[in-house]
Order: sequence, then structure tokens, then C-alpha cells
Amino acid sequence: MSNPISPAAGGPAGGWDPLQLPAAGSPERWTWLQGLRRADGVDLEPWLQAVEAGRLVPAADLLAVLGERLDGPAAARLLAWWLAEPVADPRLLEVIGRHRHPPCRDLLREALDAPAVASERSVVLLPLLGHQRDPADFPLLLERALAPLPLAQRRAALEGLAVGLGAWPPEPLRQGLVTLVGDLDPALAATAVDLLARLPGGLEDLAALDHDRLAPELARRLRRRLAGRGSAAPDGRS
Repeated sequence: MSNPISPAAGGPAGGWDPLQLPAAGSPERWTWLQGLRRADGVDLEPWLQAVEAGRLVPAADLLAVLGERLDGPAAARLLAWWLAEPVADPRLLEVIGRHRHPPCRDLLREALDAPAVASERSVVLLPLLGHQRDPADFPLLLERALAPLPLAQRRAALEGLAVGLGAWPPEPLRQGLVTLVGDLDPALAATAVDLLARLPGGLEDLAALDHDRLAPELARRLRRRLAGRGSAAPDGRS
């Protein structure tokens, strides 16, 4: 491979061979990775093939370097690898999931539709599905935010709605968020208030709510959102 750096610089003398990456904990690893980050024209294909063949596990520090070079197709290949692993580091998705790409979207849909998908995996995948911003995924995200599922899943589904907020059909989104304002989980209800405040017509929805039936802290949050947009709460307080 190209772009070797000199041994004096702490990098590989023979080029950027994925199998020459120093092991985690090695004092040479950081210098090696910094050299890889600075190198020009590094070919990603050998790295992707090494991951897919099981010869290399892409730890978070490696992906932090390679992530700058990923495009949509490469991200989809890494996502497919991650989903196929029985145990995979969820931190890797912070890099892999940055890309909006149809194959990534399809992989996420397939994974979330699988009947045996683990709850912990759903929690990390639902926000990524929202990041894809495809209106076809709105019903799934809203359904899971409203369903009697473990709270972590419901909050992850609402996060998915939040990251793709402008992509969803406005009226069903507003209706769903109004429902969530009345949820028994304070975190879900508070997030719903914040999201409604960002939507066209959302302030009117917030103003129309029966504030007296809300928990005191949530009612105060709602009044702050109304006051912050130049509106007064129904009782005249801010």
C-alpha cells in the first residue's frame, strides 16, 4: 500500500496494511493511527475487506480515523458487519451512522423489523433510522414512541423523530407529540413539549393544552416555551 511513513516517525515502514495496526494498548498505536489520519490517498477497500473477513475488529479509535474517509457505500458495509456481529460496540455507530444512504436505511429497517432484535440494539438503531429522514419510517418511529415498550426504546424512538423532525408529515407528527405531552414518563413528555415548540403550529397546540392537568414541572416548561416564542400562556404567566 502507499503512503508509508518513516520508522522515526513511529509509523509503519511497509505501508498502511490493516493487519499491521498495533494492538489496543500498544504504545505505538496512537502514533500509527495519527500517521494514518494524515496520510493521503489511503485505500479503504483493504480495511473494509479485513473487517468483513473477521481479520480486523474496527475499534472506536480506528473508526475515528477512518470515519473521515467513509462514504455512504462504505458506511453501509460497516453497518452490515455491525448488525451481523452478536456483540458489537455501539460506539462505532456514532461514526457509521453519520451517512444518509439508502442501503443503510434498508439495513436499519430490516434489523428493526426482525422479531428477535434485542431491546438494547433497538435503542441504538432507532435514532439512526430517524437520521435517514425517510417519511416512510415515520409510522414505525411514532408507533414505538407511543407503545407500551421499555422506556429506553420509547425514548430512542422519540430521539429518532427529533433528529429527522423536518422530514415527517406535520399533522400526524403534531398529533403524536400532543399525545406524548400527556405521557407518564417525564422525559418523554418534556421532549415532546420541546419538539412541538419547534414545529409550525406547535405553539398553538401547546397553548390549547389543559395546563392544570400537567405535572407542575412540565407545565412550567411549557409556559417557558410559549414565552420564549413571544406568546403568553393561557393563564397569563410566563
